[in-house]
Amino acid sequence: MYLCIDVGGTKTLIVLFDRKGKLLHSVKFPTNVNQTKFYQSLLQQIKVNFVMSSIKAISVAMPGIVKNNYATWLGNLPWHNFDIAKKLKKDFNLPVYVENDANLAALAEARNAKGRSLYFTFSTGIGGGVIENGAILKRYSDFEPGHIEYIYEGKKSEWEDLAAASAINSKFGKYVSELTTSAEWNEVIKRMLLGLVPLTTSIKPDRIIFGGPLGLHLNHYRTKLRKEFSAALPTSVTMPRFLIAKYGSFSTAYGCYFYAKSQEARH
Repeated sequence: MYLCIDVGGTKTLIVLFDRKGKLLHSVKFPTNVNQTKFYQSLLQQIKVNFVMSSIKAISVAMPGIVKNNYATWLGNLPWHNFDIAKKLKKDFNLPVYVENDANLAALAEARNAKGRSLYFTFSTGIGGGVIENGAILKRYSDFEPGHIEYIYEGKKSEWEDLAAASAINSKFGKYVSELTTSAEWNEVIKRMLLGLVPLTTSIKPDRIIFGGPLGLHLNHYRTKLRKEFSAALPTSVTMPRFLIAKYGSFSTAYGCYFYAKSQEARH
C-alpha cells in the first residue's frame, strides 16, 4: 500500500493505493495556511482514515520548488523551513518521497507517452511539468510557469494572476464550470495564450496536457483556443496535440504513486 498526499493551495488530498495502483480510499480537507495547524490536521486525517501498518511508503506532492526531497519554496503557501519528509518519517517510521506537484501530475499523465509532453494545471495557481519519454525532464524540474510575468492590458502580472482558475473565478464572479458566453471564453483564451505561446515556442512539446478546473473544461473552448494558438505560434514550431488530463483531479495523486514506485526501485 502507498499513502499519497497532494498538498494544494486550498485543499489537501490523501489517497491510498494498493501495490498495483488501484485507488482504494481518499479523503480531502482544507489546507490551513498556518504551517503547524496544517500538519496537525494532516496527522489527524491520516490516523483517523488510514491503517498505517499496511503502508510501505508515503509520497508527497508539494507546490513550489522541491530539491533533494525538501520543499525550498512553497509558491502560494506562506510556509518556511517545512521539512515534511522529516516530520512524516519521525511520526510513521516509513520512507517518504517528496516532489513538486505539477511534475508528479505530468508524470502520471505522460509516463507512457513518447516524445515530449508539457502539462499545465490551471487551478488555484498555474503549475507545469515537462516529461520526456516517460521521465521528468531535469532541466525543467524547477518549472514554475504560473509565476512568469506578462504584460496584459498595459499591466505586468504573473500568468497565474490572470489565467488560473481562481483568477477566472475572480474576474467573472463565478466558477469556470458556470461560464457560458463566447465573450467569457474569449477572455479566458486571451489570458491562457499569454503563457501557452511563448512556453510552447521554447519547450517545443509534442503534446500539451491540460489539467486543473480550467484545463478539464478544455472541450468548451478547444476549437477557438487551437485556432488562436496556431495563428500566434511561429511557423518553425510544430503545433502540439491538445489533451485533457485523463486522471482529472487525481492526476497528482497518481503521480505520487508512480513516483513512490520508481524511488522504491532505486533504493
